[in-house]
Amino acid sequence: MQEGAFPERDLQIHNTSAFILDLDKNVLSKLEVSDSDVDYLRFVQGIVHEVSTQDGRQFIVDSEHTEVIGIINDVIDESLEFDQVQIIAERLLRIEIGAQEQIAKLGKQLHEGLLIISHITDRDTEKIIICKAETLSFIERTTFTQQDGFPIKKKIFKSAQIVFDETHNITDILINDINDTIPKYWWEGFLELSKKYDDEENTRRAFTMIDSKVLIKIKKESNSDYWNLRSTTIHYFRSNEEFDIEDYIEKCFNRYAPEMEGLDINKFKDTIRELPRKQNFDMRFSLVRKAITAKIKSTIKLEENIDLVLKGEVHSGTIEGVMNGNQEKGIFIKTSKGYDEFKKS
Repeated sequence: MQEGAFPERDLQIHNTSAFILDLDKNVLSKLEVSDSDVDYLRFVQGIVHEVSTQDGRQFIVDSEHTEVIGIINDVIDESLEFDQVQIIAERLLRIEIGAQEQIAKLGKQLHEGLLIISHITDRDTEKIIICKAETLSFIERTTFTQQDGFPIKKKIFKSAQIVFDETHNITDILINDINDTIPKYWWEGFLELSKKYDDEENTRRAFTMIDSKVLIKIKKESNSDYWNLRSTTIHYFRSNEEFDIEDYIEKCFNRYAPEMEGLDINKFKDTIRELPRKQNFDMRFSLVRKAITAKIKSTIKLEENIDLVLKGEVHSGTIEGVMNGNQEKGIFIKTSKGYDEFKKS
């Protein structure tokens, strides 16, 4: 294949092989194309570009001598021809056949698909990309017959980036899946990797870093917005199965209307996005609720003999700072029970 290039990112594709995995017939076939197949080349270039721009969950190598990692290292060191990556595709077919037998008991099914393996240089960084696009059925619009093909949009269902330094040592392995969770057969059975950070460690560290590096800065500008966002963050960590940093930002920040006029919430979003790399946790992982020991309960001293005790999540607008016509500062608490207790007869 000719080298593809994306000048805006200085991305070059050195070698690519593609394989069709037919799980019904248990057959692997290499996709043979020429440099004149423009649509195919554009499809592959788009996939490689998409994967190489993604971040993902970080994994580590169990052993340099496992099958997939061993072949990849030999390809990078040029002690093995790139065509030998077909062994990787054959391994995936075996693993997926085994996985299919397991999930068939649950009435589920894996899909056949196109496995693409590429050797690229991305902004002076050498990488091996392994990704699978699953076959989709569609109705052809002129013949109205059912046909199978590969999706142009949302191409990647599962992917792995193996990143190397100048001396051909692996520095990072990033795994992604379009679904909520990354299936174990992909990262453990097929690639023989381990999670760099376990879910409990991820949960604890992600919450701690968001709280100490972002929310505390908001507190310096607006106490009420700090308490609202901290409460929402605790609720997110305790009510969701999966943490995804963009999903967290969407639900807790994009949908939040600050109580303090002029508070710029947007400036904190990039800080949140930088936390995983800087503070050593994954951008996406399964949440472990028991790891969140932070209490929503807090005590705020109002007067010498009056405390306000928050024992759980407080929704925006429930408590507000107000100033009356005499310029006296106070708080307004939306509460029917409290009103009945303190209303004047």
